[in-house]
Amino acid sequence: MLGPEYRLVSHLRRWFLSAVCGMVAATASWSVTTSPADGLPRELRVPGGVALLAVARSDEPKPVVTRDGAHVWTVKRGVSWIAVVGLPLSTVPGESSVSVNRNGQMQSIAFTVKEKRYPVQHVTLKDNAMVEPPPEVIARIETESAHIQTVRSSWRDNVATSAAFTLPAKGRLSGRFGGSRVLNGKPRAPHAGLDVAVGTGTPVLAPSDGVVLDIGNYYFCGNAMFIDHGNGLISMFCHLSAYVSKAGDSVSKGQAVARSGATGRASGPHLHWSVYLNGVSVEPELFVSIKK
Repeated sequence: MLGPEYRLVSHLRRWFLSAVCGMVAATASWSVTTSPADGLPRELRVPGGVALLAVARSDEPKPVVTRDGAHVWTVKRGVSWIAVVGLPLSTVPGESSVSVNRNGQMQSIAFTVKEKRYPVQHVTLKDNAMVEPPPEVIARIETESAHIQTVRSSWRDNVATSAAFTLPAKGRLSGRFGGSRVLNGKPRAPHAGLDVAVGTGTPVLAPSDGVVLDIGNYYFCGNAMFIDHGNGLISMFCHLSAYVSKAGDSVSKGQAVARSGATGRASGPHLHWSVYLNGVSVEPELFVSIKK
């Protein structure tokens, strides 16, 4: 079952890789201590994971943190300001960094990203046009890709943002994040979300409080909905059969916002859920408690 990443993924990645220059290298000398009660995701410093970085002391003014030019959610916890950094699947293992503006002083705080090998997932689709789109739909796909990138990179300040998510639907986890996709024998982009196998019409629940940012129909994603949880933390639901909420609605954790389906590039009814941080897709299971 399929997610919303396209064959145009290399084009999209270039949008994120604007260089940050002229920074002074630094390391944080204070520690990060978090727990699920802090409303933060679990840390996993791998491609597609999340890094929690202490970037300033809590008695200092709030710093401005960016990565590859995108704003990063920064929140006060204990004795530190913590940057909650999403790491794209394209991240090369090794040294990485964020840019930090502390009272006008620019720093580059480094951290190490470890390697992670994701499994290969083979999927068979009846409609081969969803694997090799015909020429007449390429322009549509390009337009939709640009729109989705804009939406998923949205920023809304929100002091109440919580990453203590609940699973938006209960069912078998039929497709996990990060796996390389082979569709009808053709290698395609990695799976950038979590699939839950549920029947058509199953209620889709908001994993946390937020605002419905956008809804629309897309070639690959089918009927889709974005929920903005604030500070660059965004949920995307794909392959929906119906919407319960509309764009602009404020929604509460656990509230039904849509119904699952099999629209777009899907091999059967299910819910595809993507989570974005600072504009990049990250592992949804870092935000919920799921037994493997």
